Amino acid sequence: MIADVQQGLKELVYTEAALPRDALDIRFAAPTPNWVSGLTRPTLNFFMYDLRENAALRSMEFSQTQVRGGVQRTLAARRIDLRFLVTVFFKAQLDELGRDEWNVLWRVLAALMRQGDWDDSYLPDEARRLDVGILGSVGPAEGTQSVFSSLGQSVRPHLNYTVTVPLDLNVSSLSPLVLERDLRFYSGVGENAVPVSARRRSSWQLRDAEGLPLADALVRTNGGARAFSDARGIVHLDVLREEVGRLDILTLDGRQLTLSPETAQAQLHLEETS
Repeated sequence: MIADVQQGLKELVYTEAALPRDALDIRFAAPTPNWVSGLTRPTLNFFMYDLRENAALRSMEFSQTQVRGGVQRTLAARRIDLRFLVTVFFKAQLDELGRDEWNVLWRVLAALMRQGDWDDSYLPDEARRLDVGILGSVGPAEGTQSVFSSLGQSVRPHLNYTVTVPLDLNVSSLSPLVLERDLRFYSGVGENAVPVSARRRSSWQLRDAEGLPLADALVRTNGGARAFSDARGIVHLDVLREEVGRLDILTLDGRQLTLSPETAQAQLHLEETS
């Protein structure tokens, strides 16, 4: 993910700051004196010196997706802050007032502040898959002096840029479907218990031709069991699945459908569910 973020960041800066791709390099190295001395062209460098979780954006919510055989519950992605020290090196091309460096940093600063929420065109595939955007912020340069010292560099014009990216922890669980329930009530305890009542139920989900839930529909079986579907299109019938030979459905908009659980797919998607 980090390499993909760096590639997206490079494209963002070149495009939004209108920097010449053939005259200025964008790198992601540790700017030590030896590295700087080996540069041959003007270079804008993003050095990632820190990464940590953004606890303020942490979510413990689970998303739910219906899959074959059950409901998949997936923990929301965590958010990680990648912190970059942004510097420019012009070497021999740098005039004595540092105007070349300042000019590049000024244009980069405007580009980064304009993209506080990264445009979709710069997002890595993983961020698109998770449907989580990437945030960028230019913050105060607190602590960057020690970063320069650890690199063996003197403090120079720079920016402190934080990119907040999603991290998928791959925490998920599958809740299997319960197609039938058999509830029995007894009077007495232990061997002396006597069944006094029983309730058997099967559950179904109704969807229209576009796959949307069919809510508030009156459903009746050939045996007389009846119930209304809920907002998710789920209906619970007091009858076992194998005893359902036909479903008569009256939709909220007045349509009347007679469907078989085995052959109903032409007009209505019928699924067993919990």
